[in-house]
Amino acid sequence: MGRLKRAALALMLTGSLAAGSLALRRDAPRQPSWSSELATFRPFSDGERVIQPLSDGGLVELTLSPVLQPAADRLLALSGAVQSAAVMIAVDDGRVLALSGGELATTPWAPAASVFKLVTAAALVEKGVSPKRRVCYHGGLRSVEKDNLEDHPELDGTCHSFAWGLAKSQNAIIGRLAHEYLDAGTLEATARAFDFGAALPFPLPVSPSTAEVPPDGLAFARVAAGFWQTSLSPLHGAYLAATIARGGETPPLRLVERVEDGRGNSVRPPPMHTHRAISPTAAHALASMMLGTTEFGSARLAFRDGHKRRLPVAVAGKTGSLNRPDPFTAYSWFVGFAPAEKPEVAVAILLGHGPDGGPRAAEVARDLLAVYFTR
Repeated sequence: MGRLKRAALALMLTGSLAAGSLALRRDAPRQPSWSSELATFRPFSDGERVIQPLSDGGLVELTLSPVLQPAADRLLALSGAVQSAAVMIAVDDGRVLALSGGELATTPWAPAASVFKLVTAAALVEKGVSPKRRVCYHGGLRSVEKDNLEDHPELDGTCHSFAWGLAKSQNAIIGRLAHEYLDAGTLEATARAFDFGAALPFPLPVSPSTAEVPPDGLAFARVAAGFWQTSLSPLHGAYLAATIARGGETPPLRLVERVEDGRGNSVRPPPMHTHRAISPTAAHALASMMLGTTEFGSARLAFRDGHKRRLPVAVAGKTGSLNRPDPFTAYSWFVGFAPAEKPEVAVAILLGHGPDGGPRAAEVARDLLAVYFTR
């Protein structure tokens, strides 16, 4: 078991023990009564806002948009995915505008897949690797092999930049750079900075995303390139994209706008904490590379019709796809933010398709972003 996975387990156990200890203290602060009722999460819209009623006759007014929340629900239903979730976050203040999929939105039920390349890319940039750094390679379309980590002039007939590799999700390029410049400790530290292994600060129950990083060699390069041994929740995917969009500072996640009790007393919960995950320089470099994903990379067909953008704004993003054989599940990810040059919203879509397949997450993300920008 990797250090981050052990840390996550320890965190959950410590949290449980701490909660039990606090319960024995007479002066321990009590959780507000509405907090436990919100955990059931049964919101509805009154046309102008999304609320959840309380048993005392009061209500919790949520940050969810009465336009975007039903749009996300509808788009997930139309995708035909066996399992699915969608999250949209306001970049400036962390308001959650859409949280669709129930517990699947806050649970790391799928591998992070190539979305984890963002963590690897952040670690590489912080190490001083330029997005223009060129790598000559062969293969790497669906795997990373041992010979991808070494120079083979007779095979390495194609050369592209680090930025191109991230946009195209080219496994050999990312695996090779991670092998050359990173170690397990550095990659784990970057993952922790993005809150892998920790429960996100959120008023609903959440499970930590995980990253089990092997010490070195081919296994390490494969994890760095996004092959198994990591997990990610859709909420965390949007949080990751929002962190990059905010210049490397995590968003203060907000789901509750205000709480009104049965007697009409109103309170606004304090904002969640934030911290700096990566430097502004690294975040800017990542944002620029993520724009390539939708302009010419792995999500180009979803966001461009030939030379024309399908949306009125540029979108920065990262795709991820991985198949689980038994039971067969084709995971499809898209995380990103828009407008790329001045971010307003971050989005994460995760679809789990059966053998019959279905649309890619990037297409659903495009359609949800279209609702936001045409409201």
